[in-house]
Amino acid sequence: MLLVLLIITVAPRLQFQGPYLYNGDPVAYFSGAESILDEGKYLIDGKIPIWPIGTSLTLIPFIKVTQMMGGHAESAAFWHGVFFIYLAVAFTYLLGKRVFNPATGIIGAIFLSIAESPFIHSINSASDPGSLAMLLGAVYLMLLFLDTQSPRDLFLSFFLLGIAFVFRWNYVFFLPLFLVFLVGDRRIWAFHLYPSFWILGFLGFTAGISIQLITNFSHLGNPFQIGYSQLNYSEQFVFDIFIYIKNLVRIVYRMLFTWDFFSPLLAMFGVLAILGLWKEKRRDIFWLFMPWVVLGSLSVIYFGVKPRLLMPIMPPMFLIGAEGMVRAFYALRKSLSMHKVSARVTILASIFMSIILFSPMFVRTLLHSHGHFQDKVVMQEAFRWAGQNMPQNEAKIITQAYYAGQNADWLRAGWDVWASKRYAGRKIRSLEFPETWTNETEDWLVMNRFWFEGSSVRFENSREMSARFDSLCTARDLELKAEFQAEPEPLYLKKLNMLTYYPVDFLEYRPVFEVWGPRE
Repeated sequence: MLLVLLIITVAPRLQFQGPYLYNGDPVAYFSGAESILDEGKYLIDGKIPIWPIGTSLTLIPFIKVTQMMGGHAESAAFWHGVFFIYLAVAFTYLLGKRVFNPATGIIGAIFLSIAESPFIHSINSASDPGSLAMLLGAVYLMLLFLDTQSPRDLFLSFFLLGIAFVFRWNYVFFLPLFLVFLVGDRRIWAFHLYPSFWILGFLGFTAGISIQLITNFSHLGNPFQIGYSQLNYSEQFVFDIFIYIKNLVRIVYRMLFTWDFFSPLLAMFGVLAILGLWKEKRRDIFWLFMPWVVLGSLSVIYFGVKPRLLMPIMPPMFLIGAEGMVRAFYALRKSLSMHKVSARVTILASIFMSIILFSPMFVRTLLHSHGHFQDKVVMQEAFRWAGQNMPQNEAKIITQAYYAGQNADWLRAGWDVWASKRYAGRKIRSLEFPETWTNETEDWLVMNRFWFEGSSVRFENSREMSARFDSLCTARDLELKAEFQAEPEPLYLKKLNMLTYYPVDFLEYRPVFEVWGPRE
């Protein structure tokens, strides 16, 4: 079954492989890996990184193997993401199999494999797949320890939990998970039966985060001071109860109605499973999954409801929904067997119905991934062309914030790491921060016209930025130098998308990059 899940996970992603990096974090992780390889130090753009070292460190073997096989080093980013998302899918299956049954594990794992956010962020060098895989491995090994009482399983469980933290800082919120589960489910016998529980747990977690402790000490002289300290904690962590309440409501909404969680349909199956589990008094599941979802939501409530930040709570939600589907199947089979319908017919009919009901969401995932992929491919073409055709002077490129990678935090910390800078080889300035511009008339502009189109507005200030762009072109007498368009979405996907519950496709990317420069 793990081989089947490998095929299901890898095959749909192969069309998106290539030497393409995108946006800030993936470029930063890859640059960090290059710095470790070239200089033996974890630096990004010559500065102390705000990011943990996990993703950069685990990218290194993929870069080495890719280069040995004659491929482009940046292709390693794709295989890195695919490798870790498969680990997450595999652990989801094993966890579902142990807690529920093999069928629930399989269905939940497939959902995780084809969900939109895990799909998109696994075809780049993002940190999310790695941290998610380590968290799932930690939970699975903890449950395994309760059966085997093996010190190895206990040590490895806390070790993987530490590694998850080394991939993404916010996974520190899961530290209380095992304690809440063991106490709530009355598994405190584990503490007495195995007196070294806390010692092994501490040693395992410390071993997992040891590389980060060493990195912190080498950079900042304090093993417990992380890179985010450069952004000024006093401005980062501001208590606002109204924002937290709003984000909590948004989390619930996304879990019930948006594509990552497969619409209200999966939620309905989840309610069916919860009612059945409550009746059966499955305290173990509630004390594991409920704290998991709550702890996984804490960082989202503070940092904002970005789809990828909800990835940690997807496995328990998908497994609960999958359990509801399995229970519905058994109820249907029992009903049909009374009417002399064979079990084989019931199984085939159920599989067919599931494909009809849930394939539209997979179509949405592929459509969004196609647009996302085309955006980063064409973005690189546009910035490379601009960098190569600009005069050899100090001229900079002004672009949309989405491609400049500049925000108030990064500007305060002096960060300037983004894909546009990597491929243009020029300094990049954001259209949103005029104070960072100069009056140089040699500066060029690179814009994705898609973000300014009325039907495709994604950001609140798109109208303002569009007007600023037009004003800048007029004031500096700029002319259009080149235009780069992405490939349109596959026609068959667009047709299938019309059968989904959300046929409007205006959220899909249709990149049209324009390069503007001084009139000659």
